[in-house]
Amino acid sequence: MTETTTIEESTPATPSHPTPASARPEVEVLRADPAPVRWVHRWRRAGRAEGRTHEWHAVRAGAVVAGLAALWMWNPGAVAFLGILTALVFLHELGHYVVARRVGMAPTDFFVGFGPTVWARTSRTGLRYGVKLLPAGGFVKIPGMGPREEVEASREPYTYRAATRGRRLAVILAGVAVNFALAVVLFAGFALSQPDTGAIDAVGTGLGQTGEVATGTLEGLGNLVFGADDYARSVVSGDVPENRMMSPVGGAQIADGLIDVDPSRLLLLAGIFSASLALLNLLPLLPLDGGHAALVVVEAVAARVTRRPRLRLDPNRFTPVAVVVLVVLLSVSASAMYLDILHPLGDAVR
Repeated sequence: MTETTTIEESTPATPSHPTPASARPEVEVLRADPAPVRWVHRWRRAGRAEGRTHEWHAVRAGAVVAGLAALWMWNPGAVAFLGILTALVFLHELGHYVVARRVGMAPTDFFVGFGPTVWARTSRTGLRYGVKLLPAGGFVKIPGMGPREEVEASREPYTYRAATRGRRLAVILAGVAVNFALAVVLFAGFALSQPDTGAIDAVGTGLGQTGEVATGTLEGLGNLVFGADDYARSVVSGDVPENRMMSPVGGAQIADGLIDVDPSRLLLLAGIFSASLALLNLLPLLPLDGGHAALVVVEAVAARVTRRPRLRLDPNRFTPVAVVVLVVLLSVSASAMYLDILHPLGDAVR
């Protein structure tokens, strides 16, 4: 005789109110929520599965959007110029990053902007990239820029200091090379937009205008250095000095005027600032790229003279010089900004 046992399954009671999304299983979230929400969940889940993490600050993002919207309502040219400047610096830093990866270094940070983080994501390789609160400029961090910097033993072979001098020099000059190349492309692009201009002529025009901007920037810097007294007196008196430097405020004023007159000329403005940014970064002064390049060259000469191939110069020892350079650059920038506010440049293009 066979005894049959019946097991009755109890049906759970249906809750009187819907379960919040945070308490539902992930599969239910993916099924019930709108498509954009499902995409975000899948993106996050895929990132966690591959060892990636991400960070998001909605309040800061809202502040950035609100600030840009208010700036656009007040002065559209300021937003346009801010976008140009951010793009130029971003591509400059991207040049550093790409070459660093190609020569075997492992950058740990790559951000657009400065200040608190708005959005960030960490890749499987340990690179943390994202957007900062102040949308101007950017930076790439490569471990081992100084010989005394503490780095994990597993990351030591991929540091800046572990690379050969040739590779370090390539990484340093990559950003400048990108800005010079970008200036040629921008000038050539504007030339192509004009009637009866061929591609070869446009490239020639781009090269020529880049050279002219570089030469003019050098002359302006030389006049500023040797005519510092006259420049300072002009700034104090409120007069327009003969060798006037343009600040981001002046760039925004010109951009605003170009939007009204001929938006295509924004390419020229971007090309001028790209070439100027490259040349300024080539100055052999820390903390500029030219200063780091000069340090590598001096290190190579000292290593050969002293017969110490492994000699490494510590950039931190030149911190006082770097501080002085920063103070001078900030002072010149502040004075140029003051003059641009006192004597706007926007009317010059209208």
